[in-house]
Amino acid sequence: MLQNILQNNDNRAVVVKRPEMPAPEREQLRKHGIHHVLLLPVVGKKSVIGLLSLGCSGRRGHTREELDFLETAAQTLGIAAENLRLLEQVLRSQRQWMNTFDSIQDLILAHDADFRILKTNQALLQRLERAPADVLGKRCEDVLPQMRDWSGCPYCERGSGLTEGLDPCFGGQSVISTSSYAEQGSQQKGTIHVVHDTTARQLAEEKYRMLFEQAQEGVFVATPEGALLDCNDAFVTMLGYGSRDELMALDVRSVLHAVPEEGEAFRREIEAHNYVRNFEITVRRKDGMLLAVAQSCFATRGADGRIERYQGFMLDITEKKRSEDEMRRRNRELNALNAMAVIATQSFDLDEILNLTLRQVISLFGAETGSVYLATEPDGTFRRRAGWGPRSEARVRMAEVVFPEGLGDLVMRSRAEVVTQDFLPHLPPAVVEFVCADRLPYWIWVVFWGKDKPIGIMGIASKEDRHYSSNDENLLVAISRQLATTIEKVQLYEETCRAYEDLRRTQEQLLQSEKMSAVGQLISGVAHELNNPLTAILGYAQLLEGAGLDERSADYVRKLFKQAQRTHRVVQNLLSFARQRKPQKQEVDLRKVLEESLTLREYDLKVNNVTLEREIPEDVPSVVADPHQLEQVFLNVINNALDAIVEGSGSGVLKVRVFRKDAFVCVEFDDSGPGFKDPARIFDPFYTTKSVGKGTGLGLSICYGIVKEHGGEIVARNREEGGATIEVRLLASEKAALPETVAPTRREAVLKGRVLLVEDEEAVLEFERDVLIGAGAEVTTSMTVEDTQEQLRKSSFDVIVMSGRMPGGYSAREMYDWIAKNRPGLEKGLLFTFSSVTDPQTRSFLQEHGVPSLAKPFEIADLISQVRALRQREGNAEIKTKEKDEEKTAAASAGT
Repeated sequence: MLQNILQNNDNRAVVVKRPEMPAPEREQLRKHGIHHVLLLPVVGKKSVIGLLSLGCSGRRGHTREELDFLETAAQTLGIAAENLRLLEQVLRSQRQWMNTFDSIQDLILAHDADFRILKTNQALLQRLERAPADVLGKRCEDVLPQMRDWSGCPYCERGSGLTEGLDPCFGGQSVISTSSYAEQGSQQKGTIHVVHDTTARQLAEEKYRMLFEQAQEGVFVATPEGALLDCNDAFVTMLGYGSRDELMALDVRSVLHAVPEEGEAFRREIEAHNYVRNFEITVRRKDGMLLAVAQSCFATRGADGRIERYQGFMLDITEKKRSEDEMRRRNRELNALNAMAVIATQSFDLDEILNLTLRQVISLFGAETGSVYLATEPDGTFRRRAGWGPRSEARVRMAEVVFPEGLGDLVMRSRAEVVTQDFLPHLPPAVVEFVCADRLPYWIWVVFWGKDKPIGIMGIASKEDRHYSSNDENLLVAISRQLATTIEKVQLYEETCRAYEDLRRTQEQLLQSEKMSAVGQLISGVAHELNNPLTAILGYAQLLEGAGLDERSADYVRKLFKQAQRTHRVVQNLLSFARQRKPQKQEVDLRKVLEESLTLREYDLKVNNVTLEREIPEDVPSVVADPHQLEQVFLNVINNALDAIVEGSGSGVLKVRVFRKDAFVCVEFDDSGPGFKDPARIFDPFYTTKSVGKGTGLGLSICYGIVKEHGGEIVARNREEGGATIEVRLLASEKAALPETVAPTRREAVLKGRVLLVEDEEAVLEFERDVLIGAGAEVTTSMTVEDTQEQLRKSSFDVIVMSGRMPGGYSAREMYDWIAKNRPGLEKGLLFTFSSVTDPQTRSFLQEHGVPSLAKPFEIADLISQVRALRQREGNAEIKTKEKDEEKTAAASAGT
C-alpha cells in the first residue's frame, strides 16, 4: 500500500493520516499516539532503495520547505547507503582475490624493478617458513634461498614466458611462468613469477620410461590408421623384427590383426568401452608364424570424441594356449573314459553301451562318422550294432559282412589292436574294402579281442586332415580293451538271462497246465449250477409263447428270452473253453451282432469320454458263426480298448471298421490308448497288464480260442501314430443270415399298496414304475428331494423305493434320518437302490438299521420281492393298520 502511495506521488514526500492506514497499522499508531505519518522515499542513483517513516503526534501541517528539506536529507541518505554498499563489494572482491591467490598451490612471487617483493601467496610463505611482514618490501636476495649464485631475481634470468629447468632456489625441476604487470593508477611496473614444481612428474616419467623399455610384455602406441607411434624392445622382439624403425615403417594393422574378424571385434569393443582387457588376438611375426597374444589397451580420444591412438601391451600366450589345449584334451579323454566306464557299469543294454561309447569316441577325436561291428556265433559274421554320422552307399550295404580269410595273418598273428593305412598292403581284399568303405581319406580301426579271437571292430573316419598320433592310438586301445571286457560281460549276462527265461517259461507252462486243469473243473461245476436256473427260465419263457400276451408283454418276453439265451450261451462258451467242445454255428448277420455289442457298451464309452466312430457298410456278407460267441469276442475286445484308453489318458477315440478282404470279413478295433507292451503275448492265457483285481488274463485268450474255432484269425498290433489295433477275421458266407426267434412273456400282478418311487434318472424311473405298476402297486414318482419331502408330508405310503444318492447333497443316511424324524414308522418301509458301490460308512449304516438295498442293474424279481418283503415287514404301523382295514373290507364283502 505504502509503495503504491509513493508511486502515485512521483516518489515525493507524502503525509498519511492514521484513518488512511490499514487496520493493523492503524491500531499500532493509535497505541503510540501517532496522529499521522510522514513517508520519505530514500532514492539512490537510479531507483528507490528504501523508505524513511516519521510519525507525528501533533495535528500541525508541514510546509513545502520542510518537506523539500526532508526529501533532500532522504536523498543524501540514499547516496550514502549506496556508497557504503559499493565499498563492501570492493572489499569483498579484494578478499576473494586474495583467497584465490593464496589457494594456488604453485609458488607466486611479484616484485618491482628493484627486485623488492611486492606480493607473495601463502604457498611461497609456507615454503619460506616466514610471515608476510618478513617478506614484503624486502629484496629477493634477502628472502629467497640460493641453491647457486644469482643476483637480482633468479627467475628473471630465464626470461619471460614459460620455461622449465632446475629450480635455482628450492632445487628439483620446475616450470616457471614469468610476466610483467603494472599497478592500477601507477606508472611503476613489476614482474610476477609462477613457479610449478615438476619434480614428481619428472620422476614418474623416468620410471615409466624405464618400465616401458624394460618390460617383458610388448608395449606399443598406435593410431587407428595403423601407424605405430612408439613401442618397446620386447614388442619388436616378440614380432621377430630387427629394429624398431623397421617395424614402425609398416602398417601395424596387418601385424596385430592377422585374422580380420578379430580386428573387427577389437574395433567394436574398444569403440564401445574405450578399453579392452586380455583380449585374445592372433598376430603375425615377420617370418609368417602366427602367435596367440592377450592384448590390453585403452584409447585416447580427441576433442571431437574420435579415437586418436591406442596404447597398451601384449603378452605372448601361445605356449599357455598350447598347454591349455593339451590339458583340455587330456581332460576330455579322462571324462570320455570315465563316461564309458559309467555306462558299462550301469547298463546291460549292449546297443546303448555301443552307441554311447561310439559317440564319445567321435566327439573325442573330432571324427565325422563311425561304426561298431560285433562278431556273431558260430559263422563269424560281423553285424553292425552302432553307427554315427553320414554313411556312404558302400557302408550302408555293409550292415553284415563276412571275411572269408579273416582279418589277415598280420592282424591275427600279432593280435594287432589298431589298424591304420600302413596295414593296407597286408590285409585281405574284403577287409580292405571294409575299412575303406566310408570313402573318407583319414580313418582308423581298432579290434576288440576276446580270449582267442576278435569279437568286434570299431572305426572312425574324417575328411579333415587328421593324423592319429601314438597317444591317439594308445587311447583307442584303452577304449577297445574296456569295451571288449564290457561286451563279454553283457553277453554273459544275456546268456544267463536267457537261461533263466527258459527256466521261467518251463515253470509257467507247468503252472499253466495245472491252472487250466483247475479252471476246467471249476467251470464244469459252475456251469452245472447255472444251467439249472437257466433251464427253468428258458423253459417258462417258452411256455409263455402261446399265452396270448399283449404286444407290450410279448416285447418284454422276447427281450427276457434273448438275454437269458445269451447267458446260456456264455455258460456253453465256458464249457467249450474247458472241454474244447465245438460251438453251434449258423448264418449270422455280422453287422447286427456288432451293433448289439456296441449298444451294450455305448453308455460306458460315453461316460468315460470315449468317442465311438463307426465305419460299417451296408453290404457286409454274413458269416457262419455262433452269434453269442461272436458277441462275447466283440465285448471282450471293446472292454479291453475302453480300459486301455481310461488308464492311459482318461479320454480318447474307439474306431470300429468293417471291411472285406479276400475271403474274410474283417472287423478292426482301433483305440487311442497307450498300445500293447508286448503284442506277441497278448493272447496268452493269464497274461494281463491291468492292475490287480481288474483282469484275469483270460478275456483275449478266450477270444483267440473262439475265433480259431470258427476258422478265423485274430491279430493285435500297435499303430505307428499311437494306440493299438485288434483285427478279427472271419470267413465270409454268401448265404443269408437266419431270422431270430424269440418267445413272448407276460407278468402277473403280485403287489398291492402304495409305493413312492424316487429316482433322478428319468429312464430308470420309468422302468421301475412300469415294473411296480405291472406288479399291481399304486406308484407315485418323484425326481427331487424337495418334491419327495413334500409328498411324504401330505401323503402316506406303504413302501419308499429311493435312489441312494440324489442331487442336492442328500445321502442315504440323511434321508433316513429325515423320514424317521418327520414321518416316524415310514423309515421301516425304505428301500435304497445304488448305481455304484456304496462306501463302507453307508454299508455299515444300512446293516446296522436293517435297511435293504439293491445294486443296479437288478432283476425285476429282486425288486418286486424286496418291495413285497418291506410291505409285509412287522413293525410298520401304518401298513399293519391298512392291512387290517383291507381284511375287514374283504370279510364284509364275503358276508354279503
